[in-house]
Amino acid sequence: MKKSGILMLLLSVLFCCVLSGCADLLKSEDMDREVENLIQALNEDDADRIFLSMYPGVVTREEFDKSYAAVREIWEPSDGHTTKLRSINTRKNVNKSGDYLICQAQYYVYTQAQDYTITLTYRCDDNGDGVYQFNLNAGAEPVLVSGGFTTAGKNSALQWALLLLSVLSYLLIIVTVVDILRKRPRLFGVWLAAALSFIGFWIQAAPASFHVGGSVTWFVFSSFKIYSTGGRQFVFALPVGAIVYWCLRKKLLSQKMQGMKGITGAK
Repeated sequence: MKKSGILMLLLSVLFCCVLSGCADLLKSEDMDREVENLIQALNEDDADRIFLSMYPGVVTREEFDKSYAAVREIWEPSDGHTTKLRSINTRKNVNKSGDYLICQAQYYVYTQAQDYTITLTYRCDDNGDGVYQFNLNAGAEPVLVSGGFTTAGKNSALQWALLLLSVLSYLLIIVTVVDILRKRPRLFGVWLAAALSFIGFWIQAAPASFHVGGSVTWFVFSSFKIYSTGGRQFVFALPVGAIVYWCLRKKLLSQKMQGMKGITGAK
């Protein structure tokens, strides 16, 4: 199989994974287990169990008890719950004092009594491992209608239009990357990076706030999300790098041919 064909296949697989929902790829069995242990201890009001799960020496028992008193005021015990992983980030630091691994995950927790957001940080190094920090907040902001394939039955015409725009945008990027690798115009490495770039415009509206912004970024999706809290998020993004490449493609390839002729003539 040609290199371009292999690349096309890999990019297509990546594209399908992205469209199927990046959140499904953000999974960690260890962090899932830690948050379940924390929830069970909170339901049983077992402060000792939580303290013993902490990273060695990160807090004294007195400091922990003060923090746990505030947590006890927020958490309402419940017989059942469900969790949803919102984000996860793992990093490894290497320095003179030793290597250590930090993993931070944020979960939405839904119980019969209340909804919560738990942010859990876990540390592992030569001195031991355990929960380095955790924050508990009342309330969660689940997406009620995402505008993606997971809420296809509820999507509006605008949401379907934005979803179609995202699909076409990433198809254009795949075709553009393959063409750049095949044709190799001058500064093709720069054009590869540019082909992945989007210019995005976003609006976030909540019952008590309103924000507007824009930026040049990578891997963004046009979407209109509706939250159960009454919030709205609108994102409109265009693959500006790929569009500019195709507008200049003829000129870039012409410059490449002229350069090659110049080298041949010099010889």
